[in-house]
Amino acid sequence: MRRTAPSLLTAFALAGTLAAGTADAQPRYGSDNAFRFRAGLFAPEGDSAYWDDKQLVFTGEPDDFEDVVVGMDFRYGLGPRSGLLISGDVYSGQEDQAYLDFVDDRNRDIFHTTTLDVASLTAAYTLNLTGPGSRVVPYLGVGGGFYLWSLEEEGDFIDFGLADPEIFFDVFDDDGAVLGWFWMVGVEVPVGPRWSVFAEARFADAEDELSGDFDGLGDLDLGGRQIVGGASWRF
Repeated sequence: MRRTAPSLLTAFALAGTLAAGTADAQPRYGSDNAFRFRAGLFAPEGDSAYWDDKQLVFTGEPDDFEDVVVGMDFRYGLGPRSGLLISGDVYSGQEDQAYLDFVDDRNRDIFHTTTLDVASLTAAYTLNLTGPGSRVVPYLGVGGGFYLWSLEEEGDFIDFGLADPEIFFDVFDDDGAVLGWFWMVGVEVPVGPRWSVFAEARFADAEDELSGDFDGLGDLDLGGRQIVGGASWRF
């Protein structure tokens, strides 16, 4: 992600270092502390004015922005079955969108490219539904944190304010940060004394008001569904 990834990764590394120091000073419950890496797909929910208005004028829908998301977690065990999960995620989705009802004088589509970048730094409480030593460990979690985002539209647009509408090229962008929350469900399978693999789904809810080049276009829904798989190293 062009602007938000460096700051997110720096903050995540600091949080992990602090949490690891705390773990050394507290009693441990077996191997409940862990670092996790995950990757999968994220699709925006698109339940806001910006997304609704886009679908009235241009091709495409929020599901078209489904793309790769990667994340890292630090888990600090709070007990035999519960923990605190500090997470960082990075996502970038892109889609070419054309006017539904207009073409140029050569009967070609008039299109632009929309890019949505979202990064997050969150914390969640997690609860394992089975006890230590289980071969399969389903779990639930709920949490919240900061969602950093940038939105860009680059390409050809129509100026309807002229007596004879004209096509022009431009770049429109905006960015921001907002608080949001999510819930999660997953299943983890130990494959060794310290390693395990897991599959997980997260459902986020975050929304921010557009400004800058998109001022007056309402709210931007940043929430959606994340389906990932990954590996966990316990210590």
